[in-house]
Amino acid sequence: MLITGPLPDDDVLPAAAHLAGPRSDALLRTALAAVGGELRTSRPSHVQYRPGSDVVVRFDATVSWHGAAPVTETLVAATTGRGIPPGTLPVVAEADDRELEVGVWRWPFDPHLVGLGAMVTPSSAERRLGSWVRGPVELEVVAYRPTERAVIRVTDARGSIRYVKVLPPASIAAVVDRHERLREAGIPVPVILAADEDEGWLVMEELAGDTLRLRLKEQRPPWPPGPVFDQLLSSLRSTVVDPTTPRVRPRTLDGIGHAAMLETVLPDQAPRLGRLRAALGPAAERAAERSGPTVHGDLYEAQLIVDEQRVIGLLDVDDVGPGDPLDDLATVLGHLRYREITDRSRGRSIGGYADALRRDFLDVVDRLGLDPAELDVVTAAVLVGLATGPFRVQHRGWKHEARRLLTRAERTIGGGAANGTTR
Repeated sequence: MLITGPLPDDDVLPAAAHLAGPRSDALLRTALAAVGGELRTSRPSHVQYRPGSDVVVRFDATVSWHGAAPVTETLVAATTGRGIPPGTLPVVAEADDRELEVGVWRWPFDPHLVGLGAMVTPSSAERRLGSWVRGPVELEVVAYRPTERAVIRVTDARGSIRYVKVLPPASIAAVVDRHERLREAGIPVPVILAADEDEGWLVMEELAGDTLRLRLKEQRPPWPPGPVFDQLLSSLRSTVVDPTTPRVRPRTLDGIGHAAMLETVLPDQAPRLGRLRAALGPAAERAAERSGPTVHGDLYEAQLIVDEQRVIGLLDVDDVGPGDPLDDLATVLGHLRYREITDRSRGRSIGGYADALRRDFLDVVDRLGLDPAELDVVTAAVLVGLATGPFRVQHRGWKHEARRLLTRAERTIGGGAANGTTR
């Protein structure tokens, strides 16, 4: 179920309050009418909101085109502090003596992902993939983050599977370079079979095996112990990336921004969020000082292909770069804590696994010459970020779930695992 409450009023983004509540219908109707469509139903399914910067809302909708029977559509509306995204259908209005500007587009015509339309249409995807598939092909969109990336699973007539990732064209060369450097370092990332820097897509081999997320969900231990993560992350830290590779934003710095966003949508949590921000501010400064080794940047159980206790594959390495060496350890722990809290049937066993990993990770932190307490602070920052998730997907009960995650973040800064134990 979804909530229908609007986003808060934002002086920099005056249109934000019109994008996730009942008033969004009028905006979508105006945009669709300009191109021959009539909105029948809509509901927000994903909200990307950074106060004072930008907001992107994805809608599940039904639309009647030129009087025909309604069809299901995915619509996206966005506004930024710099104006509407280029390449979108502009909708301009006035409300409360302020000009509102919103850019609207329809899946798959994302203004930043110019190759998306071709890669979600079987005939054109088949032509582009050429010898890497044997048609006909079946396509399944497994991920879509508006303006940033999409991932499509391609199954051909032989049952062979390839994955297509669609990105802004300017980022393709760097992503290919990272994959090649990581493979040369012996890290089991997917092989890139082909890439197109003009349309912004690349084709990857499937990494055979189960993700750690699936094995946790199906309660199929054994799961990789701490030393296995240590070996993988040691290999990452020693990998030399292109000197122009951007630094990975520290989780502690992200946590401050996520706390600020939550304050706008959960004002009753402002005192707690203020305390968390006060703790994360100095931690972000310390993270910047120790930043430097190569890190994954978003390492959690869905990014790991495992064979019992071994890691045999690493996914989603687009953003690998210099960063805080504690971020990967903390992100693994933070996501496991999230599952411990939100998964009633499996939470206890996942929590026990997180406790064991934390003990092993503290040994790694010691060996890196860092303060073991910092691992808990960075893990808390990850939990603050995960507390935004229930709001982003607009689940009913998102406020309660976010509060539970913030409670765990506070306890984690206090030094420990779910059962209150410390090292």
